[in-house]
Amino acid sequence: MKCIICGKREALVGGMCPECFLESKKFVNPPKKVELSICPRCGAIKLGNNWNYDLNRDKGIDKIILKETSLEDDRVNFTFSWKIIENQNLLELIYNIKFNESEKSEMYQVPLIIKIQTCPRCSKFSGDYFESILQIRSSRKLTRSELDDIKDFVLKTIEREMLKNPELYILKQEFKDSGFDLYLSANNSAKIISKKISERYGATVKESPQLAGVKDGEKFYRVTYSVRMPDYAEGDFIKLKNERFKILAIKKGQIKVRNIENGNIGSITQKDFIDKEYSIFARKDDVENAIVLYEKNNEIAIMETKNYATTIVKKPPFNVSKEVLIIKDGENVFIVDNKI
Repeated sequence: MKCIICGKREALVGGMCPECFLESKKFVNPPKKVELSICPRCGAIKLGNNWNYDLNRDKGIDKIILKETSLEDDRVNFTFSWKIIENQNLLELIYNIKFNESEKSEMYQVPLIIKIQTCPRCSKFSGDYFESILQIRSSRKLTRSELDDIKDFVLKTIEREMLKNPELYILKQEFKDSGFDLYLSANNSAKIISKKISERYGATVKESPQLAGVKDGEKFYRVTYSVRMPDYAEGDFIKLKNERFKILAIKKGQIKVRNIENGNIGSITQKDFIDKEYSIFARKDDVENAIVLYEKNNEIAIMETKNYATTIVKKPPFNVSKEVLIIKDGENVFIVDNKI
């Protein structure tokens, strides 16, 4: 059967061919208007009643058009593009309508309303609003590299948490030699972040709430999360029950260690680690260089490169090269592996 309109092509729908079917009417019901608010401080976009911190203006317009556009016939598909008509507060919409292999375009002009409105997060920031203080301290003086590592981990953890909680921001940062303080806008996020720091570094966390006023008719508390770093760190050397270990990793309450005398690797919980009364006999920066002079049976003669002192040490549980690393516990000297 031929198309009842053009009489040339095969009729596929309602007696019409796809081309004539598309030309028979308008298929798109465009939005009556496109309206959104933009925060002048951070660029967040408000769509309806919700603020979106991961959208820019153009993506916000796309979402409104896609949501507010409807079709007269669900047998057709569409894509769209748009451009702003400058100085007229209008949006020109071009819809590409497709049915089978046939296409056509429909063009509309709709009002574009863009409002400038400060988002709740920036309003709070402008008012110096914060709900918690994340206080990082150490029981020992941290090296610059250690402090930088902790800062980097904490700030990246906060950045990841911001993706989950748009209300989170850092109001103020105070850095010191002994640690640093971060003033955060969301207490629930601060609690999560302090826990992640504890798991990563084996730190202890103490919560100290303080009444700050009344919010929405209820008492409002600010909470200080005191995160205290342990006196040990990855790479340090400890003595536990007359055995000597190197701390390989600290993660989620577990401390991974290597016995420097027999090479065995084990894991100790943070609680057991403290309960068993460990002692630190060397830091990771105390590792020194030495040269192997000769090997005999289970012993190796070494010479320290910094003072040329020679020592006979017990052969370690791994193969050694001409140059080795050593660590000292008093008069005891051990060759250590620099690998995990």
